Amino acid sequence: MKDSPRILIVDDDPEIATMLARALARRGFRIDSTSSPDDALSRALTTAYDGAILDLVMPGRDGVQLAAELRVRIPGLPIALLTGYTHSPLIPGAERAGIAVFAKPVATHELADFLEKEIGD
Repeated sequence: MKDSPRILIVDDDPEIATMLARALARRGFRIDSTSSPDDALSRALTTAYDGAILDLVMPGRDGVQLAAELRVRIPGLPIALLTGYTHSPLIPGAERAGIAVFAKPVATHELADFLEKEIGD
């Protein structure tokens, strides 16, 4: 039997990270969560992730920078970018790079559907 997909959540708001983790766990995903982009990169060296959910605005690195660095470590990684800044100049570049962008507040079922579709069976 195949293991449940492992998802990395990176958001500097612990309430959002916890809400996402709980909702996705109910859909059968295994969740790792961190508030630090640096910690996320370290984890990606030792853990095989099937998808990632990243906040756009974080201290140190924005979600687009982090997505690019994660994809170097895990080519083809499905990534969802969450943003409250729907007019950010970073969004078009993220979309061109194949990153799905979701506006906050995000419907967790939409995130779960995206991950299930992108990860496949």
